[in-house]
Amino acid sequence: MVLIVVTGMPGTGSSTVIEEALNLKLKGREESIVFKSVNYGDVMYETALENGLVANRDGVRTLSGEKQREIQMRACKKISKMSENMNLIVDTHCTIKMPLGYLPGLPEHVLRELKPDQFVLIEATAEEIAARRQKDKTRERDAEAESSIEEHQFMNRAMSMAYACLTGAAVKIIENHDGALDKAAEGFFVLMNRLSESEPKP
Repeated sequence: MVLIVVTGMPGTGSSTVIEEALNLKLKGREESIVFKSVNYGDVMYETALENGLVANRDGVRTLSGEKQREIQMRACKKISKMSENMNLIVDTHCTIKMPLGYLPGLPEHVLRELKPDQFVLIEATAEEIAARRQKDKTRERDAEAESSIEEHQFMNRAMSMAYACLTGAAVKIIENHDGALDKAAEGFFVLMNRLSESEPKP
């Protein structure tokens, strides 16, 4: 089975690109490529909830570092188990921006467990990202300078290549510009198809 890790900082539209790509079909075929998408943060929240550690999603962020790492690993094992029986897309963060700097969203022990086949970075311009965040009233986010957004995307690229070195998986960048969602979804769909076709048949 194929496991694709998709990352994109808030405002790039990574989840939307995934959703649109999953709705596409191969020309001349009735069926779609069969992939399931899971959000790593959602699985972490569900895991913490099952273990009685939080009452709501925001509670995950207030857990101690040790507990967060424990929940992260438990969620990782769940996702890894799922990938044994289905082609999987894992929607997550490449890096996490903290007051002291950037942390890897996928530490080495997580990568060893997941064994991803492909990394995909969804990107947009800093200007587009800033504007999309301002329009999104469903989330409360602090305003971020475009220069800071550019730095974060640069760090995501650097970190993704470090992930590639650890796993041997390739890194693909897909640009999701304003008015070009169809193009981004098509690019991701083509990649999904190539990976599924290269998967050895049982």
